[in-house]
Amino acid sequence: MPQTIGALASFLALVAPGIVFELLREQRRAGAKETVFREASRVALSSLVFTVLASALLLGVHALTAKWFGWKLFVDLNALVAKPDYVKQNLALVGWSAVAELALACLLALAFDFVLARRRKQARTLGKQSAWVKVFREDRPADALCWVHVMLEDGNSFFGFLRSYDATGDPDTREIVLEGTRLTYVGEPVTGGDEKKTTVIGRDWERVVIAGSRIRFLRVQYLDAETGQRVDSARRPVSAAEAPRTPVPPVAAAETP
Repeated sequence: MPQTIGALASFLALVAPGIVFELLREQRRAGAKETVFREASRVALSSLVFTVLASALLLGVHALTAKWFGWKLFVDLNALVAKPDYVKQNLALVGWSAVAELALACLLALAFDFVLARRRKQARTLGKQSAWVKVFREDRPADALCWVHVMLEDGNSFFGFLRSYDATGDPDTREIVLEGTRLTYVGEPVTGGDEKKTTVIGRDWERVVIAGSRIRFLRVQYLDAETGQRVDSARRPVSAAEAPRTPVPPVAAAETP
């Protein structure tokens, strides 16, 4: 571990290009689980590659400008190795060279990420939010309520207005809370038939808490908070909306959760 501020700054500058590149790549790919060693090794390797390339480019520019124009734009590598006091005598030049090398290495990381994305036709970003957050928060239109169908693993269902939910963590450890006077449970089969009994439980029970580990899937409709009419997702034009093919328990137009 770096023991001084200078050593820490040098270490951060060395790994910065790799960190920049990995942050950019993570925006374009799904977040696969991997070990810390593998992730750190990838950052270190990419940092080394971009740093070497940037240093080589700067040395080439320095050699050409020194030969043609007599300019000393960057550190003279031969003098740096031969003269022990070169850094003290040329502190500003050394600092400028370090900053230029870091900036160029980060620019190379940006450029390489752009080239990879173009060749692989990757999207600009892949959201890291869970599907629950996208459906319940980002896709929900303004002044609309989420009417949710929760299908359980045992085949039973709950219908109700969304009260709250866990936004993070493993789906199996999350919970979702439904409420409303039209809170409905579809469970035990009707006597003498295969259809399940539909029971409105919202007048007797205010809310129901459902563990994520018991959920098979969720279905969501967006209903206007005042009229109770269905409205389309905030991410899709109204003309593309389709009526649900599977009947769901009706929602009273004047109802509020």
